[in-house]
Amino acid sequence: MPSIIDRYLIREIGLTLLATVLVLLLIVFSHRLAGYLNKAANGLLARDSIFLLLSLQLIEVLIFLMPLAFLLSIMLTLGRLYRDHEMTALAACGQGPLSVYHAVFLLAMPVALLTASLALFIAPMTMEWQFEVLNRARKEAEISIFTPGTFREVLEGRHVVYIGALEEHELRDVFIQTREANGELSITTGKRGRQDTNAQGIRYLVLEHGYRYRGAPGRSDYSLLSFEQARVRIDAQSPTEAWRHRETLPTKQLLNSREPGHVAELQMRLNSPIQLLLIALWAPLLARAHPREGRYGRIVAAMLIYTIHFNLVGVGESWLTHSVVDRRLGLWWVHGIFLLFGLGLWLHYQYGAHALRRLPRLLRRTGGS
Repeated sequence: MPSIIDRYLIREIGLTLLATVLVLLLIVFSHRLAGYLNKAANGLLARDSIFLLLSLQLIEVLIFLMPLAFLLSIMLTLGRLYRDHEMTALAACGQGPLSVYHAVFLLAMPVALLTASLALFIAPMTMEWQFEVLNRARKEAEISIFTPGTFREVLEGRHVVYIGALEEHELRDVFIQTREANGELSITTGKRGRQDTNAQGIRYLVLEHGYRYRGAPGRSDYSLLSFEQARVRIDAQSPTEAWRHRETLPTKQLLNSREPGHVAELQMRLNSPIQLLLIALWAPLLARAHPREGRYGRIVAAMLIYTIHFNLVGVGESWLTHSVVDRRLGLWWVHGIFLLFGLGLWLHYQYGAHALRRLPRLLRRTGGS
């Protein structure tokens, strides 16, 4: 049964966690909304699918942000309690650092279990649905990208496209002006045209029975080429990487697989819950601020440590995917580093600055006895 102090600390950290998650979600989704609106304006995405895509990404983004939000909530809450001398009052009442750990882990365990459940079971289903909606939105955009009688820039302004008429899915009287890499201009015309997507997801405008004029402005040596069929790339977006579709695989299938990519995906699904528990180990110690200490100095240090952990996880995933490290080692070496960091930080605060010097002597004494 949690004590009054535990309930107080859990409530303070929990409310800060909720507020931090909401703020981080707002920041991330504002950035993604701007990106989707830009793609919709360029004809790469159907406008009707934007908010559905954002809704489907909620679970994915929540899993990604939960460790960071939990770290910030601990640093902000405990830092305030130390500066306001509330932690000093609790220590005077016999509630030392262990009581803080008790409350933090009482909150960290259910949060980690919730994050693990989302990552292992819910996220794969939403990712599969997200890929389907994204593919459908791209196909719908293929039809609506061009409007008869108007000029439109595609491929980041490299092409200017004009169509005279649109009959079902067929374009009529197509005109394309293209800026070449060497500074020349080319004009491509076709009586008919259509949009096509290859196996890699790259979109093309296929013209039939037309001409292409190429040359430099101000010069008269233009070249003329007639063609039966020509293909002009109009999609500036890189195709979706094939490895991203491993995110849609059920966790049970990943458990039974020895493929490096599948092992890396399983390790990444476990990363956020494990990282939450590691943060619960070292963040309360890092948040122990002195009364006159700066307000944000330790938060900056915590963010630096989190960034190092985040980057090492990215490196470990890449190594695991490309079989640089053994699948049995996985990402455990990264978590092991920060487990040792947390234990070292605990020894430092528990026994003083000379704890690590006395540790070998203590181990020898224990081994001798």
